[in-house]
Amino acid sequence: MEKYGKILGVPYDLRLPTPARIRERMWNPDDPRIVTPRVFGAGWTINFATLREKSKVGFVIALVITSLIYLNGVHKLYKKLKRDG
Repeated sequence: MEKYGKILGVPYDLRLPTPARIRERMWNPDDPRIVTPRVFGAGWTINFATLREKSKVGFVIALVITSLIYLNGVHKLYKKLKRDG
């Protein structure tokens, strides 16, 4: 199996992320796509630079949702560490 490509139209990339690939996929104003392949794993991610240029409201909404998802993960990890520690 190749380390990156598409399965049934869904992109995947199993290579270790690099700073260049993260920038290319998540903050690339030269790429007109708002949705790009994920840096690691299967599916898509948001190109925040293009989203910011095309929709200020969409950028803020995506930023808030992404922050909430991240904070939820941190909160779950904190609770687990507190319970196990």
